[in-house]
Amino acid sequence: MLALVLLCLPYDPPKWTASEISARVDLLNENAAVMAPHLKLGKKTREAHLALFEKVERGQQLSAEESAAYRVLYQSILQHQHSTLATLDHQLTVLTDFKPEENNNVGTLGIAGSHDHHDASAAANLSALKDDLQRLEHASGVTASLTRVRAAISANKNLTDIVQHMATAPQTKSVPYVPQAEGDELQQQFETMMVHFKRAQFEPVNSPAYVAEVHLALDHYDVLVVLVQDRIYGHLGPLERSLSGRWTSWRSLGPWLGGVTANRIPREPHAPTS
Repeated sequence: MLALVLLCLPYDPPKWTASEISARVDLLNENAAVMAPHLKLGKKTREAHLALFEKVERGQQLSAEESAAYRVLYQSILQHQHSTLATLDHQLTVLTDFKPEENNNVGTLGIAGSHDHHDASAAANLSALKDDLQRLEHASGVTASLTRVRAAISANKNLTDIVQHMATAPQTKSVPYVPQAEGDELQQQFETMMVHFKRAQFEPVNSPAYVAEVHLALDHYDVLVVLVQDRIYGHLGPLERSLSGRWTSWRSLGPWLGGVTANRIPREPHAPTS
């Protein structure tokens, strides 16, 4: 049976190229930001507010009033799906009545009720990702190979979960982000990505400023993927790479991206800037 499984796996899959990573990141972002919440998780909400949701899907700019209304509706979709989403990501962090004294991006205060706080969830994913890389890079003993494979799979999942959380942030209700101290290179790219996603959260949906901030966030996430991929591949042998699979493979529960396009806010390749 094991031999049959091994025969079905691509042997020593190559690294994703930079252009392949950017293309997949765009699809992951669109799937998490719009496709899944609109067409899977929030079908009834979308049907009840079809004109508004279709305007977002077409990439049309929303007014400030429309953006606020849309973000409140979007937040309600995620709130109703907490239990489902938590089964897919153990780092999902639910907070209650968060920062009630701070102005939010929909003209009120704080974030009332219980919600997946994307900033905290993504930070938890990054922390878990760093732990995964430590296990991979320091594995020893007779089970070292198995440890490396399992750590690589977990690292790839946590890497994907970061963008799954933050792709939704510009669409939903929230308060400003407080940047954390920058540490290693992974933390630096993560913090810059977070700043841009959170800036987009306070711009009208699909506006030029919103699009520019999302693109900058995705640029830095691209770099994060390259850094993690290099560290994983640098410590795995060909068979271990075959078993763990590449980033976003089914082994690390990468989402199915069939039918997803990045036409709403297409990104042109360019180097990350701050």
